[in-house]
This record gives sequence, C-alpha cells and structure tokens, in this order.
Amino acid sequence: MTGRILLVTKLKGGAGATTTVRELAVAAAAVPLRVALIDLDGQGGITRWWNRRNAQPAETVNPDLLQIAAADLPAKVPALRRAYDLTLIDSPPTVHDTIRAIGAAADLALVPSRPTTDDLDAVGPVVRLLRGAVDLGFVLTQIPGGGRSRDAAEAHELLARLAPVFGRMTLRIDYPRGAGAGRTGFEAGGTAQEEVTALWQTLAERLSIQSPRHDGIKASHDAVSAVGGGR
Repeated sequence: MTGRILLVTKLKGGAGATTTVRELAVAAAAVPLRVALIDLDGQGGITRWWNRRNAQPAETVNPDLLQIAAADLPAKVPALRRAYDLTLIDSPPTVHDTIRAIGAAADLALVPSRPTTDDLDAVGPVVRLLRGAVDLGFVLTQIPGGGRSRDAAEAHELLARLAPVFGRMTLRIDYPRGAGAGRTGFEAGGTAQEEVTALWQTLAERLSIQSPRHDGIKASHDAVSAVGGGR
C-alpha cells in the first residue's frame, strides 16, 4: 500500500487539531499501521505528548516523530509514502502559502472546528486556501452536551455546505487527561474510543487505507534515512 498523507490544519488555535492528530495516530497504529507524526505547530503539543509517551514502558506500537521543516515537506512526501502507511501533519494556525503547498502534496486535509461562532468564522479562509489543492473535510470537536447538542447540529449543517463532515469528538475529560500521561482518549475506552474509531474508519475509507500486517511495524532503516529527521 502506498502511504497516505493527512494534513490536520486550522486558522484558529484551540480548535482541537493536536488532540485530533494524536488520537488518530494511536488509532491507526493499533490497526497496525506504520504511522509518522510531523509537528509544525510552534506550540509543540504533539512533540511534548510524544516525549511523555515514549518515556514510559512501551505497551503498544507507537508512532514515529519526524523533524522536517514545513518548506521541505513537499519534497519529502515520496519518501514518507514509502516509509509509512500514514503520515499525520499538525500544522500551525495559519493560511500561509506553505500550508497550501503541503496540502497539495497530501491526500486529505482535515479541518477541526468547535461548534462556536468564532471557530466557524475561521473555517472559511482555510477552505479558500485549500480548495482545489487537496481533498478536504471537517471534524467537529469539543462538542458540549454529547449527541444532543443543538450547537453541534447547527455547526454540522453549516460545515456540510462547504465540505464533508467526517466525524465528531465531544467535550470529555478522557482526551486531555490521557494526553497528560502520554496516552489518548482512544486508549481509555468508552465513548472517546467509539468517537475516535468512527472518525478513523471514515477517514480510512476516504483514503482507501487497507490494514496490512507488517513483520516489523517500524519503517525500515533505509526508508527512515531517506525521509530524514527521525527521532
């Protein structure tokens, strides 16, 4: 299977992009897929989470964290596709042309949004930046009130006019609590796991990702060397 590239991008901070990236990374690694993470966000949330996770005894297959500059990413995509089944990119909150270039080299751009007016207002510039460059869609995040949220229903309707809404993640303590220990809501089980699994399955279908079984789940040494920046 040719590896897929998923860009998780936003304009507004706090939209839940970093949470979405780490949840999807662990769900994909559990398949198991060979998964890489690239943290372009200046806040370094993915990097800190990965460091906490890898400081503990390994209980599950972990994604790799790669250090690749944003400007270098489009040229690295062929090597990433050879080395990994899925590469997840956490972008900074910006609509810079570099993000469009990365999007054009990716297979899908996922835009997280909370069901608030401020978040929904911030979606338009991202859509205008990436439309025509890459397949794109949304995930609703930090939804209050679970499945009965009127705000979520209205936000879903608004977003669906622009692009598909691939899933939702409700406002629950399992997501931040897990992250503090280098874990995820997906690994906590319960509703968080159900939400992430549903989102992952929808994205896997969209990306035509199969479920290969690898003799060695890590990418080969030669492939990682070709990508560069491994940790």
